[in-house]
Amino acid sequence: MNIEQYFSNVETMAMKSLESAISPQDLIMSPGDQSALINDSIECRASLLTPQEENELSGYLIIGYFSERTRHQRLAAFAFCFDVQRTADLLSIRSQCEQYSKEQKLFVGAPGLFDRIRTRQSNGRPDLELIELSAVKSISGTELYKVSNGFAKLSPYLSPGIVKWAQDNHPLSPKFIRLDPHEHYQVQPDLLLCEATLVPANPRWLANIDLPIGKKEFSAYSLLDRPIADAPAEFWEFHVRKLRKLEVHAKRKKHDYLSMMIEELTAPDEAQGFMCARCIHLDTSDPVGTPLHKVKIDHLDLALNVYCGTDRAKRFEKTLQKGKAQDATFRTHLFRIENMPFPALFTFCEMFLNSRLLLSEWLNELSGGTVARPRSGGY
Repeated sequence: MNIEQYFSNVETMAMKSLESAISPQDLIMSPGDQSALINDSIECRASLLTPQEENELSGYLIIGYFSERTRHQRLAAFAFCFDVQRTADLLSIRSQCEQYSKEQKLFVGAPGLFDRIRTRQSNGRPDLELIELSAVKSISGTELYKVSNGFAKLSPYLSPGIVKWAQDNHPLSPKFIRLDPHEHYQVQPDLLLCEATLVPANPRWLANIDLPIGKKEFSAYSLLDRPIADAPAEFWEFHVRKLRKLEVHAKRKKHDYLSMMIEELTAPDEAQGFMCARCIHLDTSDPVGTPLHKVKIDHLDLALNVYCGTDRAKRFEKTLQKGKAQDATFRTHLFRIENMPFPALFTFCEMFLNSRLLLSEWLNELSGGTVARPRSGGY
């Protein structure tokens, strides 16, 4: 078997794993009609194992999987399993970023929902990414939504707590959400047990901060690879959550227009082959000098930017200092809200971004406070 055939087999198994909702290791241990493909793939992977991979994979032998095989074959089976999982992860996130189409399961099950896709104000065409929140009804504030002829699910990359908070606190603001285009249920499925979204109170100091224009248009904060004894929280975010940087860029194009972009980057060199970034974009038409508590956000978007291959390094090496740094390989919007108070931005940051340390460092700097941990790469 050549390397091209091996990776073709990896993709075949990844697609089968996603379609059947069965983990790669379970598929490999119970191969069924894929037995020949799996055995040939493991033999091929065994011939490709490097000493470094053997050392890294040996720790998994204690689990007991693939015990009927030789030690070298077991290592190769684990390597094949992880190759399949990484490919499945990439296929999954790519499918979640697909533009909406009438052929997708969601719109086959609820065809009328296609007419409720958000219309772009710039050209009057559907954006094929977001659906009017008013067109569906949340089941008890969870990820499930009642749609015509059944039920749908929120995108797995958007916390239902964000939508619920926005609806509770800004009920009159137009809102749009990303529903999973590949799911539609005739019968209500079980609810996920989700951790509650913690919503912080708006700090009092926000009322006294003017819009960050002119002097501080760009800032960036980076986590450092520090020993766990010195910085346990930073160690956890760096090594376990694979978080790396937070960048903030604000630009006032004219007296009555300011736009802002915030992007949180993960590790650019993970073996899975892609870097998943969380992005917040907003704009306002309020003029220079408007007190922050009086500013209205025209629109705020929550989005997912996915960088694959060489795009990962290109984005990580560049910054938002001059605006857009590098086009994402693929992306999608997850949520949109219009006409809301500017201070709500900070609550959306708290709920949507993953790094508590980087966010607190930025907010602390905005408030003129003293940064609690050593400065780690701010510009």
